[in-house]
Amino acid sequence: MSATETTVARTGQPAAAPPSAAQLAARIQVPRRLPPRYDGQPLQHLSHSSYSRFVLCPEDWRRRYVLGEKTAPSGPMFLGRQVDDAITLYYRHILDHGERLSVDQLKDAFWDGWKAAAEAEREQLGIAWETDLREDRAFKLGLDAVELTFSQLIPHLGEPVAVQRKVEYTLAPGLEWSVVCYLDLETRRPDAGALLPAVVDYKVKTTPLSQHKADHDFQPAVYLAGRWLEGDPAAQFCFAQIAKPGPRRKQIGASIVTTSRSTGQLRGALVRIAQVASQIVANYERFGPDEPWGFADPGGWKCSERYCEAWATCPGGRGL
Repeated sequence: MSATETTVARTGQPAAAPPSAAQLAARIQVPRRLPPRYDGQPLQHLSHSSYSRFVLCPEDWRRRYVLGEKTAPSGPMFLGRQVDDAITLYYRHILDHGERLSVDQLKDAFWDGWKAAAEAEREQLGIAWETDLREDRAFKLGLDAVELTFSQLIPHLGEPVAVQRKVEYTLAPGLEWSVVCYLDLETRRPDAGALLPAVVDYKVKTTPLSQHKADHDFQPAVYLAGRWLEGDPAAQFCFAQIAKPGPRRKQIGASIVTTSRSTGQLRGALVRIAQVASQIVANYERFGPDEPWGFADPGGWKCSERYCEAWATCPGGRGL
C-alpha cells in the first residue's frame, strides 16, 4: 500500500495536495528593512548585480555592501563601461536633438570619454589592467567595438524610447528598500509587421551569451519585471553583444540575442529577490557584520584569485 493510500485508510480523507508554487512563495517573509551599511545608514536597494553577488558568494556581498570594501575596476569592466557610455551618447543625442551621430563622431566621443574616465579612476583606486588586456589594447578593442556596434547592432535595435532610465519597484507595501534597475536602452523593434517594445542591454564579453543562457539569465527577468509592474511590459529583452577576441575567437564579433519572460517567470523572479533579501537579513542577525557569511563553491569560477578581489584575504579563498 502506498503512503497516500495509507493516509486515506487511516483518516478516511484524501491526503492533502502539496502546496502550489504561489502558496510556497507566500510563506516567504519579505524583510521590512535591509541591514545597515558600514557607515550606519540602511541599505536601501537591491539590484540584479547585488543579487547575483550574494548568490555567488554571501561573503563577497558582506564585504562589498556591509563593510564597504571597494576595489579598482578590472580592465574588462572599464572597457565595457566606456563602450556602454558611447552607445548611450549616440541614442541620447537622437532623443535630445533628433540627430544621429556619424561613426567618426562617436569614436571621437569614445576617445574623449575614455581619457576623462581613466583620469578619474587614477585619482581613486586606479584600474586593474590584466596581463592580456593592457590599456592600449583595451582602448583599441573599444574603438573596434564602437565601430562594430554602429554597423552591425544599431541597425537592428529599433527606434529609441529612453536611455539609461532608472526603474525602481518594491516587493510589498511598507518596505524600506526597493529593487533598482538602470535600463541601458528601451526601443520599439519591428517584428512581423508590428513594433514591439524592447529592453536592450549592452555586453562586451569574451564569451557572449548563447540563446540557452539568455533564456535562463536572471537579468532579463529583473528588468522586465520592472516594466511589467509599471504597467508597460516589454515584449523582448535583447542582449546587444560585442565578443572580444580570445582563445576561441581570433576576431571581434557582434550578435543580438533576444529573449522574453512569461508572467509566471516574472513573479518567480520577485520571489527569488525576496528570498535573497530574507537570507541577507538572516545572515546579518546570525553572524553580524564582522563574521564570514559563507563562501562560494571552491570549484567554481568565482572563488579564484582572478575573479575575486578578496581572495587573498578570505579564509574561504586562499585560506587561513
